[in-house]
Amino acid sequence: MGHRTTKTNHKVKVHKTMSCRVDFFYYAFRNVLLASVPLLVVCAFVLGLSVSRSSARVSSSDSLAISVPSSCTLSSSVDETHSASIVNGTYEDNIGRTTLTTFCNDKNGYSVYAIGDSLNSEGNNTLIGSNGSNISSGTATSGDTSNWAMKLSLKAGDTSPTPPSIIDPFTNYSTVPTYWTRVATIPASTTDMEKGSSFTTTYATYISPTQAAGTYLGQVKYLLTHPSTVPPTSAYIMQEVADWEDELTNEGDSVVAFDNRDGKSYWVTKLADGHIWMTQNLDFDITDNTTLNSQTTDLNVAYDPTTEQYAEYSDGYTESNGIIYWQPASSATTIDFTDTTVANWCNSKTTPCSANKTDDTGMGHNSTGDYYNWTIAIASNNSASLQNKNNTASNSICPKGWRLPIISNESETLPNSTNEFARLNYIYNKGLTNNDAGLVMPPLWFSKKGYIYAESLLSLETYGDYWAGTVHDATDGKFLRLSSNFVNPSYYYNRGNGASIRCLVR
Repeated sequence: MGHRTTKTNHKVKVHKTMSCRVDFFYYAFRNVLLASVPLLVVCAFVLGLSVSRSSARVSSSDSLAISVPSSCTLSSSVDETHSASIVNGTYEDNIGRTTLTTFCNDKNGYSVYAIGDSLNSEGNNTLIGSNGSNISSGTATSGDTSNWAMKLSLKAGDTSPTPPSIIDPFTNYSTVPTYWTRVATIPASTTDMEKGSSFTTTYATYISPTQAAGTYLGQVKYLLTHPSTVPPTSAYIMQEVADWEDELTNEGDSVVAFDNRDGKSYWVTKLADGHIWMTQNLDFDITDNTTLNSQTTDLNVAYDPTTEQYAEYSDGYTESNGIIYWQPASSATTIDFTDTTVANWCNSKTTPCSANKTDDTGMGHNSTGDYYNWTIAIASNNSASLQNKNNTASNSICPKGWRLPIISNESETLPNSTNEFARLNYIYNKGLTNNDAGLVMPPLWFSKKGYIYAESLLSLETYGDYWAGTVHDATDGKFLRLSSNFVNPSYYYNRGNGASIRCLVR
C-alpha cells in the first residue's frame, strides 16, 4: 500500500508512525565551513491488522483482514566531521563525509529530498557567521564572493541490489536548495530492496580574500518520502490548485508546488495580471511507457468523431469512466543530451518530441527545464489538423488545472487581456520591444535557455523562447521570444523547434 496523506490548512501533512531527527554540531576556528546534517525521517507506515466477527441464528462466520506494514527509514552516520579551517583566498572540497542509509521493505520506490535549514529555518542556505558576516551558497572557486556547496555520491562498496540514483546537479558540487528538492531516488521496481542502500554527503567552500575571520555555521535537512512520487510534508500539490490558491492573495505571493506526476517542484507566483504562473520552466519528462490522464494532466477533450472537433487529439487518446487517457507517441520520449547537440530530435511540425539538458546546473527559478516542440506542448501525437490562425489548443502537457498561455490579437493594455505574454510585457517590461530587463527579473524570472533547431541547441543564454497554446498557421505555433535587445510577445516559428514552457492556472 502507498503513502497516506491528509490536508490541513490547504497543505499536505504526512502521517508518520515514527520519526526521528538528529542534529550534528561541529566547531572550528578562523574561516570555517560548518554543515550539520539534521534528518527528518519517515520511518514506518503501519497499515493495521483488524479482526471482525459476525453471527446469525443459523450460522456464523469469521473474517480476517491483514495489512503488511511498509517500513521505510533514513539514518545517518558521521564518517568525517563537516568542518575545516580555511585560509582566505582558497577553495577546499571534500569537507567531511556523512553516510545516509535508506531502507524500504517493499518495491514501491522512494525519494530523498534536501533543503537548506540554517538557523532551523527551512529554505535558508546561508552559512551564518559569528562575526555578523555570512557566506551564501554557490559554486564559486575564485573571485570576490565566498560560497559553499553540497555534493552527494554513492557510497563506495555499496552492494545493495538497487542503489539510489543521485539527481543532477547534485552529482557535482551544487548550490544548497532553498526549497525541498529531490536529490536521490529509487523508482518502483521488482528488485529486492531489503538490504537498503547508502550514499554520502560532502561539502566544498571558497573563502574570498576579503572574507572576515570567524566561525560560520549552516545545515542541510534531508527527508525520505515513500513511494517515490510522494512530495515532502507541508507541500502544495500543483494539481490541487483549489486547495491553496486562496493563499496567494497579493501580487508577488509565491509558494513551491509539487507536480504529482513525478514529484518535481516549481515556484509558482500570483502576478499583477491576476493569474498564478509557474515562475520556472516545466521539467516534465516523457518515458517510452508514459500514459497520462486527465486526473493529473491538462487533458480536457478527446476526439469526437461525430463533430470531428479537436481532431488533433484522436491519435493515442481514449476515454473511460469520464477519464481521458493519452499515450504519447514514441517520438515524444524525452531525449537526454549534454552541451548543444540534441541527437535524434524529431524536428517535426506535427509529431511530438522533447529533450532534457542533463548537464544543466541551474536550480529553482533559473533551472532550464525541458525543451518541447509545439505538438507535445499541446499534448498531441499529430497536430496536423490544427492550423486555423489564432486558434488555441484545448489540451496541454501542463499539470491538471494549469494551461499554456494564449496569444491573441486583443490589446495587451486591456484588463485580463487574452494576449497573455504581451500583457506581462506591458505590465512588467513597460511594453518594451528592445529590452527584456523587466521579464528576466523577479517576479517573472524568465530565463534565456535558447531553442532546439534540427539537432542543435542554439542561442543558449541569448534567447528565451516560450510556447503559447496558440496556432499561427499549418506550419508555425506562437510563442514569446525575449533577449537583451529584442522582445516579441506574439512571435511565431516552426512547430518542430524545441522551446521552454511556462504554465498558468486555468
